[in-house]
Amino acid sequence: MQKKLQGVLPPVVTPFDHNEDLDLAAFKANLARWNRTGLSGYLVVGSNGESVFLSEKERDQLLAASREAAAPDKIIMAGTGAESTRATIQQTRRAAELGADCALVITPHYFKGQMTPARLADHYRRVADDSPLPILVYNFPQATGLNLAAEAVARMAEHPNVAGIKDSSGNIAQLSELLRLCPKDFAVFVGNAAVFFPALCLGAAGGILAAANVIPERCVELQQAFQAGDLTQARDLQWRLVSLAVMVTVTHGVGGLKAAMAMNGYQPGVVRSPLAMPDEAAGSAIKEELRRLGY
Repeated sequence: MQKKLQGVLPPVVTPFDHNEDLDLAAFKANLARWNRTGLSGYLVVGSNGESVFLSEKERDQLLAASREAAAPDKIIMAGTGAESTRATIQQTRRAAELGADCALVITPHYFKGQMTPARLADHYRRVADDSPLPILVYNFPQATGLNLAAEAVARMAEHPNVAGIKDSSGNIAQLSELLRLCPKDFAVFVGNAAVFFPALCLGAAGGILAAANVIPERCVELQQAFQAGDLTQARDLQWRLVSLAVMVTVTHGVGGLKAAMAMNGYQPGVVRSPLAMPDEAAGSAIKEELRRLGY
């Protein structure tokens, strides 16, 4: 793969109109605006893209639109994880056909009681063997109920086609052990903006951050300050980001994320039911936090 896996990527939202139909024009407009920032690329049809609510046709439409609308230097990372190994391989091959650069594969978790470390390792090995794209492991225990231990990920990292991981656990101790055990060229992305700065200090390649949908400039600025050796500025930016990051993930979820984007001039649309947009009080709190950040 030509593009280096590093930097800040938003897990881009999927815009829906008020009938909850896919709004590809809004999706492309958001990418056109993000293209003018220092973002390294985009994660398409991920968790914040409401991927579990999308049909196969909609997934294809979004991936095709992202390749069309993204600047040539931007990474297109496709969320391709499914519950079966067979379906994951099929979705990953389809993402390659539609122009994705790499694939993010969440742990299968419906039969979580049977998802032993050995079975998960075999799943990722088979996907990596048959994937035309480099794959990244996606560890999201808050959603899956499964946590991949650092030792298990390190074994997966031995496969030449397993290129990295998005770790959304928020567990800094685990992240530290992960970075210690995995090869230096294994791209470790943190998936939680509230711990972005400490993750960079430990050696993370970058962040796949929900907040980057809303305030990409601030997220990029934090990593640039860190890379320039200005740790004080990077730390201060981290402190400023925490409250909004929590609001648009833990507290108000995808609805809160879309509300914050709309307040900052993006076109996120609404969420698909049974998710909901935030109420008036929550919206006011998000607006106040954006104002505090200078938006």
